[in-house]
Amino acid sequence: MSSAPELSLYPNPNRGDQLMINLSAIEEGVSTVSIEMHDLFGKRVSASTIAVNDGFLSTTLELNGTIAAGMYQVTITTGERIYSERLVIQP
Repeated sequence: MSSAPELSLYPNPNRGDQLMINLSAIEEGVSTVSIEMHDLFGKRVSASTIAVNDGFLSTTLELNGTIAAGMYQVTITTGERIYSERLVIQP
């Protein structure tokens, strides 16, 4: 029996410098995931593709202060599944 996937983004709220992303229990056969960040108007502000290691994603996105303060939707696509989490960027 496999465990339920668990997504964590931290720190959240974020200062806009680094965002750590962990996702467990990614389905078998998936070697990369797509990570996109959209603002509340649906505009994509960030996109990247990250390699999966043994069904687990652990990565740090370098935001480098390029994303304005506000609320964003972070979407991670792994094969057939889509995970979504809200992220708050504070000044």
